[in-house]
Amino acid sequence: MNKNHKKAIFVGECMIELNGDISSLGTSNSNMQVNFGGDTYNSAVYFNRLADHKTNTFYCTALSNDNFSKKMILRFKNEKLNCKYVRTDGSTPPGLYSIEIDERGERSFSYWRDQSPSKKIFAGLNGKTLIKDISKADILYYSGITLGILDETQQNQLIEIGHTAITSAFDLNFRNQLHSDKEKYKKLFKQINKSIDVHFVSYDDAKDLFNIKSPLEIFEILNNNKNLVLIRYENNIIFRDKYEEIKTIKVPYGDVVDTTAAGDSFNGAFLALFNNNKNIQIEDNILKSHSITREVIKHKGAIISKEFMPKLN
Repeated sequence: MNKNHKKAIFVGECMIELNGDISSLGTSNSNMQVNFGGDTYNSAVYFNRLADHKTNTFYCTALSNDNFSKKMILRFKNEKLNCKYVRTDGSTPPGLYSIEIDERGERSFSYWRDQSPSKKIFAGLNGKTLIKDISKADILYYSGITLGILDETQQNQLIEIGHTAITSAFDLNFRNQLHSDKEKYKKLFKQINKSIDVHFVSYDDAKDLFNIKSPLEIFEILNNNKNLVLIRYENNIIFRDKYEEIKTIKVPYGDVVDTTAAGDSFNGAFLALFNNNKNIQIEDNILKSHSITREVIKHKGAIISKEFMPKLN
């Protein structure tokens, strides 16, 4: 690895994914498929596919030595993700989730992750070493789901790491299953805001967490003037630029088969294009990143084949 290369680190949990028509399990013609997926992992893949050759993309998580963990690491390597920050000293298999998709492509999830090794990414002596290793990254990306699987000590450690990154990015990704104590998560979110340079926020998530009536209220909550805030709202991306001007970009979705990685793919693409060219116009970045999302949601599953990746000029 070239020490002069930029370092982009995505922190979180990759899980075993069951995808398909669950009702088919009651027949002899089940169409369920087993795969791997997770919000920050999905973003890492799309980031790495689009990042320039002077950037090393790392996935930071905790796994074990079971067969699923080994296959997961092989998948990481197949996507050219650097596995230096993947712990493998856990004693339990990765978490598992299932996705049910309705006729509009919208998803519902079920999770089995209570014993996931990823819940101890920064725990113990190996965790302390990892904290030191991933500090001062060029890009650090994590999400509300990442925080939701960690205990309070590890949450604070990750937030502190965010202060050391050149660019720290965060997706709210509020989930009732992980953040049952909304008041506690609101306080945590305000703490996070002090260290984040790029916020990715779904209005639906923010509405659920903060009980707001308009996406514009998110800018009042995220009142750290140094950060870029991107809000997904219906067929729009609303953002506040460095001059504190609020703008709206139309982003129609077209044909929808599976929205599993709609936000994840956009986030990864946006950060990659920003990483490749710090002077890129935000509007241009949004439209190019959305072209990735439009293609991703035409296919089943979170990660599309590389052959379907749009060319971004």
